[in-house]
Amino acid sequence: MRAKLHRSKAAALCLLLLAPLAGCQPEAEEDLEHGVVWLELRRGDSQPDNPYVGTAKIVVTLLYRECLIDFYDANPDYQQTGIEGALVFGKKTDGGEGWQDRLCQLSNSNRVDCTVDEFRQELSGMTKQLTINYSISGNPEDHELPFGPIPEAELAACEAGGQPIVRVGSNGAVRGLDGGGNQLWSTESFSPSEAATGQGAGIGIKAARG
Repeated sequence: MRAKLHRSKAAALCLLLLAPLAGCQPEAEEDLEHGVVWLELRRGDSQPDNPYVGTAKIVVTLLYRECLIDFYDANPDYQQTGIEGALVFGKKTDGGEGWQDRLCQLSNSNRVDCTVDEFRQELSGMTKQLTINYSISGNPEDHELPFGPIPEAELAACEAGGQPIVRVGSNGAVRGLDGGGNQLWSTESFSPSEAATGQGAGIGIKAARG
């Protein structure tokens, strides 16, 4: 089921034969089985001032919808604790997709400057979800935060034309902390409530202090 990462023949030839010469094109993008959704961090309607000031860490928990629950039930190797999942959620040096490194390196000029401290996937209880702890720098207001890895539609193979969707379950799903771990802000409102990889538009998160 696992697709191998690959370069195009042209890129490989460039690397092998033309590396010493100018004009060599960058290597082709990797063929990844997982993607992301984007959270657009905005000021809550009730906030006269920027609620994100002082934010050092952001914690995001999104719920898996039916297709993703079914996927992980049917493919335990892809769970975070599984053989494949360890390479997906791990570092690039582990030899897989390495989303602990990759997530905050995605190309987006409006991306929050972040690193991933921890992934925590929960699949054993009634609620199936993924939590990500980020460390950030700079002002995240009006910037976008990537959330993933989420299986792409081809890998998830949803039934009846469904999509691998994640959902914001409550106003506590996205919150910001200061450097001491104290909560500074939480979600005042959000729209839309759910998204799938490749949709383009992200989930708007409006934050309020407190």
